[in-house]
Amino acid sequence: MADASVRDLTKALGERLSLTVEENVGLTLDDGDDLPTVRGGWKGCLVGTVLIKKRYNMEAMEHTLANVWRPVKGMHMRVLGSNLFAFYFFHPVDMQRVLAVGPWHFANHVMVLKEMPTGKQVSRDDLYEVPFWIQIHGLPPDRLTIETGKRIGAEVGRCVEVDDGGGDS
Repeated sequence: MADASVRDLTKALGERLSLTVEENVGLTLDDGDDLPTVRGGWKGCLVGTVLIKKRYNMEAMEHTLANVWRPVKGMHMRVLGSNLFAFYFFHPVDMQRVLAVGPWHFANHVMVLKEMPTGKQVSRDDLYEVPFWIQIHGLPPDRLTIETGKRIGAEVGRCVEVDDGGGDS
């Protein structure tokens, strides 16, 4: 009973609040526009999510990760949406170190972190890859090559980097 009346009210309000043809104009923002951005856009920022379904304490996450990451110049976390957040690093080296040393987790759940390009809208759909190091044992010595590593890596997922282990390639 209540659901029907809420739907009717929403529909009635929506019809009254519709834009006229004259009011329904669009605005395009180009990269070349001379408009200010928030903290330089996404520069120095990692956007992330935690692969978890239950709620967690965002303030605890910020404090815990700041203690683990220990950014020299500091960082700030901002909630962007449901299980979507941004970490602003005040020095680019801190951000690059966090990306290089990962993957990271919070409360035993994997975190997906990604550096966002300036001018891009953020969505959880952009957060689907987590780089992992894999280590292979038992290969014949003549197969310890960069090419073998790339081929094995490509079978597991997208191969980002292969460590030659100091051997020949």
